[in-house]
Amino acid sequence: MDYFLDTEFDGYQGKLISLAMINEKGKSIYAYIDYAFPGEINTDWVRENVIPVLFKHDTNSVDIVPIRPNEMIQLSKLIESFLAGDPNPHIIADWPDDFKYFSELVLTGPGTMINSPRLTMEVVRVDAYPTIIPNAVQHNAWWDAVALRYKLSGNQPQFDQE
Repeated sequence: MDYFLDTEFDGYQGKLISLAMINEKGKSIYAYIDYAFPGEINTDWVRENVIPVLFKHDTNSVDIVPIRPNEMIQLSKLIESFLAGDPNPHIIADWPDDFKYFSELVLTGPGTMINSPRLTMEVVRVDAYPTIIPNAVQHNAWWDAVALRYKLSGNQPQFDQE
């Protein structure tokens, strides 16, 4: 199954701020790292464009999961649970940094990773915006993942909680 991934982070090589994934059926996850916002954000552009929209997601479609910076294993487990039961998850993102942060979370320790029998990743360089999705908010990881899914699959923005 295809999964569309987006992350937000504090500038080039900066720390992860949020991660979202939505699968081709519309089921999604959205997590943010619970830093002392915006005081711990170093990049002006991120402070002005990402932080103000961090919580602007469709609350009827996805729960937001706060993750403490010293408990990133919780986000790894959330990803593992989200992919569970899929023998061939294929992760799609529009930028390589998304895979940098995703890969760091898939690795759970020396020589260990989340439980996934197979995992493929693909970078597809597209602009998901502008989009016709009502209320979509650019630079919010969840909306960006939704917009990417729509752009690449043409699936109308319907969401599944199950």
